[in-house]
Amino acid sequence: MVFIALFVVLPATEAWSWFGSSKKKAADNMMPDFVLSSALDEPDVRSDALRGTVLLINFWATWCGPCVEEYPTLMRLHTTYAERDFSVIGISTDKSRAAVRAFAEKQGHVYPMLRTTSSVTRDFGAGIGLPVSFLVDRQGKIVKRYYGPRTFAQFAGDIEALL
Repeated sequence: MVFIALFVVLPATEAWSWFGSSKKKAADNMMPDFVLSSALDEPDVRSDALRGTVLLINFWATWCGPCVEEYPTLMRLHTTYAERDFSVIGISTDKSRAAVRAFAEKQGHVYPMLRTTSSVTRDFGAGIGLPVSFLVDRQGKIVKRYYGPRTFAQFAGDIEALL
């Protein structure tokens, strides 16, 4: 019986750690600071360089069916609003850079795709379930979270309100 209790408690504790709060996130709901490498051999991206742009930050993976289904919507959002200082930022949870590269080449590539770290995933609060997206205003504040895939219309209204 003790063995079973430990089996249940330890995974729950580990899962809970994904929701660990960074002081910055808890204090002001701002996008966490990060420097992430590109999944497509482009330059690293620093969060502070993204300020001034409305962002839709999307945590996803190539093996996630709902993520793959949502991908054309994200590409359409990016191209529709790019001239109005908007960008989708894809943050892949894939272990393999090659898998992301192959996916991007097959599907097309129009927005930055980065590789996450466990601390960035945790700091955003994106550790359980994919896809999960965060709408960030020009000052870097997370104004909305989307758990699960969304349609163009569901994102567009919220994005247009910030542009």
